[in-house]
Amino acid sequence: MQINSVGAAGIQSLQSGVKPEAAEGGFSELLQNFLGEANQQLQQADAAEALMRDGKVQNMEALMYQIEKSDIALKLVTEIRNKALESYQEIMRMQV
Repeated sequence: MQINSVGAAGIQSLQSGVKPEAAEGGFSELLQNFLGEANQQLQQADAAEALMRDGKVQNMEALMYQIEKSDIALKLVTEIRNKALESYQEIMRMQV
């Protein structure tokens, strides 16, 4: 198996794929967008569960997919919160 190096053209094509507007937003905007999307997914899952309760389900597979997707998003938000709290507590324990 032969491995070829990435030439200057390959590096430029990799760099051109980076969107500069994504880098300008910052962490807070990224976090707000993510939380907004997670909230939207949770609301869609609630609506899907209401359809299931009412017996108006057309596609059970899509319904379960939406519920699981929102569950994963909620778990991810919880883990991000936990890591942020751990980081804050670690900073507070630092000696100055």
